[in-house]
Amino acid sequence: MPPSIHGMSMEAGGRRLALIALALVVVVAACGDDGGSESIEAIVFGEGVIPESVPDDFPIPANAVVGTTLVDKINNRTEFRLTLQADITATIQFFQVGLVNKGYVVDSSDGTAAEWTLRFSDGTLTGTVFITSPSPEISAAVVSVNTS
Repeated sequence: MPPSIHGMSMEAGGRRLALIALALVVVVAACGDDGGSESIEAIVFGEGVIPESVPDDFPIPANAVVGTTLVDKINNRTEFRLTLQADITATIQFFQVGLVNKGYVVDSSDGTAAEWTLRFSDGTLTGTVFITSPSPEISAAVVSVNTS
């Protein structure tokens, strides 16, 4: 009797492995880049630089330090984090005035002494600025911009 693996002859087991390997090659080939189109990353993480998908006229404080960034190309959403040497009130005022001066509509502006949310729009663009105060002299803002 020929050797077996779990009740299957070596020859049948070898054929089965060959068929599985062939199926994997077909699946990988079907999913791979055929060279006819460029591959685009759906979600791109970054740090330290405002993403190119942020409108050029978007108000950014001069003393802001850019932290983490995210560009979600599938959902047309961009997020980035800013840290500022300013109290939360000054940061709220900067964004409220800056957004209006650049032609954005501030749809809502509300919160507490510890956190504040601004919602804004401009045609097909909508977004939020979520501002927190990690300390009295420092504020952080997470900006989210969505285009449709």
